[in-house]
Amino acid sequence: MKRSFSVIVFALLLIAGVPPVFAGDGTKIEVGVKMWLNNWHRDQPGSLGISSDSTMLLGPAVEAKLGEQVFLEASYLFSAADYRFSETGDNVSRQDADIAVGYLVVPEFGLFAGYKHATFNWAAGDKETLSGPVMGIVLQAPMDPWLTFYGRLLYLFTEFEQDGAGTVIREDSPGWGLEFGLKYAFTRQFLGSIGYRYEENTGNESDATDAFSGLTLGAMIRF
Repeated sequence: MKRSFSVIVFALLLIAGVPPVFAGDGTKIEVGVKMWLNNWHRDQPGSLGISSDSTMLLGPAVEAKLGEQVFLEASYLFSAADYRFSETGDNVSRQDADIAVGYLVVPEFGLFAGYKHATFNWAAGDKETLSGPVMGIVLQAPMDPWLTFYGRLLYLFTEFEQDGAGTVIREDSPGWGLEFGLKYAFTRQFLGSIGYRYEENTGNESDATDAFSGLTLGAMIRF
């Protein structure tokens, strides 16, 4: 995770510093905090599924628009409290690093590609990671000068890795995700958002599925 964290920090600095060189006066940068109040459901063949209590992921985020078409996004979220599975007594912490670059085909619709790295540390000592490229589409529909509906649909080309008691298990674990909601500009510089996000991935060999869903919140300052 240290390498992924370094990559995301570099991306945050890159987004904050490079755009003026390449995009001139058309650069718009937003910096702030994103949050995801979500729960985790895991289904494994041959056993009953387990569900966690809800927990909050939160952390810094940067979004930059270079001119009218190119945009960049980066975020690093971590769990404010552990996921707690009452059925098994397990507690799990989480860190997510995400980066993406996209292109608006028209002002309301665009395409993006990026990379995701999520780490799950079980209190019992196991460590799990989910990482790999992502691709998707974005939609933004202004409803008035201050309010915008947004949505995104993505596909995860991810690999799952579990490291426990010296044994490492790896498998392809692709998935998909969906997010939609509303953004509101309280002023020209301060924006807030609220929405819903769902993500799931399924192991090609184990057929185990992890699904995460819940409310999203955001607060960004525009420069």
